[in-house]
Amino acid sequence: MAANPAIVQCATGERMPAPFANEAFVLRRPGCGFEVDGVRTRSGKWATTGSVYLSNTRLVFLADRPDASGLAGFDIPLVYVTNDKLSQPIFGCNNLNGRVWPAVEGGGPAGGLPPHQWKVLFKSGGIGTVWPMYYALVARARRAEAAVKGPAEVVEEITKMAQTAFVDPNDPTTIYLTQPVGEEQRLQEQPRYASNYGTDEAYEPVDPAAAQPQPQGAAPAAARR
Repeated sequence: MAANPAIVQCATGERMPAPFANEAFVLRRPGCGFEVDGVRTRSGKWATTGSVYLSNTRLVFLADRPDASGLAGFDIPLVYVTNDKLSQPIFGCNNLNGRVWPAVEGGGPAGGLPPHQWKVLFKSGGIGTVWPMYYALVARARRAEAAVKGPAEVVEEITKMAQTAFVDPNDPTTIYLTQPVGEEQRLQEQPRYASNYGTDEAYEPVDPAAAQPQPQGAAPAAARR
């Protein structure tokens, strides 16, 4: 997990996360609550409302407005997620929750930093669109073959997924049938992960470069099975 991801403005005036070089966004869900612990606030927690964006590599939350914490959003790399589950309580709203390793030096299961606990609360409408796509993209991100495709192939694959997605009439999610930002707004670098991530368990590469021998101190991207 990383705080305050880069943000761009699309043609509609909407703020959204700046996509990485090999990333395609598939949906936006407004009106969500978000909770996370292990952050640098007075209480060590952050809770606010905003929108959730889902791509082939991460789940991103952007707050509706800034607050005194200095936090504006978080991104959750799908390959760093563990113990995620959908909760549908009798009282209260549906929520997606789990743990995610910090995407910084010292993060990951081999590092000394504990995972964050996070929760996305769907305060209005259903989850029949969001949940199946989240589940499918997490599974995709954990497969090694997801790393070897170029940007054009990724966008084509994610667009096909969006076009064939089940749309729940009670779910106010926006599905992106085309990418909402121009190529000139795309970040040129790949996501960077903690260099010690994946050193003590079986992992698969996220970035093709990660499959090559890495010099000491480099930051390979790795995904847990």
